[in-house]
Amino acid sequence: MLRIIIASCLLFSLLPLIAQESVLRIYSTTDISAIRPLLNEFETLTPEVTILYREFNTQELYNELLDPTLPTPDVVISSASDLQVKLVNDGYAQAIFDVPNVSSHQSWAQWSNELFGFTYEPIVFVYNKEAFQNRAIPHTHEALSEQLREQANFYHGRIGTYDAASSGLGYLVASQDEVTFSLTGRLQESLGRAQAHIDCCTSLLLTRLTIGDLVFGYNLLGSYAMAKAMTNEHIGVIVPEDYALVIVRSAFVHRNAVEAELGADFIAYLRSPAGQQTIANNTALLPLDRTLDSHNDPENQLNSSTNFHPIRLGPELLLYLDQHKQTQFLNSWSQALSD
Repeated sequence: MLRIIIASCLLFSLLPLIAQESVLRIYSTTDISAIRPLLNEFETLTPEVTILYREFNTQELYNELLDPTLPTPDVVISSASDLQVKLVNDGYAQAIFDVPNVSSHQSWAQWSNELFGFTYEPIVFVYNKEAFQNRAIPHTHEALSEQLREQANFYHGRIGTYDAASSGLGYLVASQDEVTFSLTGRLQESLGRAQAHIDCCTSLLLTRLTIGDLVFGYNLLGSYAMAKAMTNEHIGVIVPEDYALVIVRSAFVHRNAVEAELGADFIAYLRSPAGQQTIANNTALLPLDRTLDSHNDPENQLNSSTNFHPIRLGPELLLYLDQHKQTQFLNSWSQALSD
């Protein structure tokens, strides 16, 4: 029987107790509650496996993998596509083959037979429904920018977003905004004047939105936000209509994987019809296969007329990881947000 062990510092001290079984070590930025149904179903394919699952935030995971003195995982999963591409480009992954193509139209969701996307998750606006009773809800980036200027008192200290300086996903989304939206600088300055609250994680921002401490969340991870809205009447989710960035949660097999074949099997499962259907039906994530209806998207926002901008897995993501470019961007971002 499969045993999923959520491990931190105890991870490797547990290994002697389970040495008689195959052990699949997964380092991931995905909340265990969101991915557990996939881990459970993988049991049916690998009945004599123990999964050791260790959870990080995106920047922590990247830093962990760079330390050569630390043990390494078999599979690495992250929503920070640029950091994943950087790791693959620097030789931390190994090629694997016979991984299913989820769609012939989504070649952008894998790179170099080493990095494989398995979810399609828009970056969204989130709002507290009570706070917006009898108020217009901004459905575009420009409308939000205008409201931040025109309704400064309402938003002051009550809007939240990712901390681009400490969150790998936050940095990815903020930098890709700059690529996509010509008025990003003005919007960032408006967030600064509103004294926007910044945090590392969507989950923490959603908690503050639920209790009304915040009234609006900018650039949050759509899968977690949609799942929260399904079970909490206080939360509303808007997929921006002018454009919506889309991240793909991606996975690779580490170059030093002990169970490389098992890791490849797990990634193949994530992209298989069975794995994609489980993502759609039973998890808080959203499937890469856009022909599947997700229970977290009852309003069918993923199939609306929104201008979706998937963040392609590939070397172009390395541009904003150039040290000079990254320093320059974060200096501008910090200055804008501290106004």
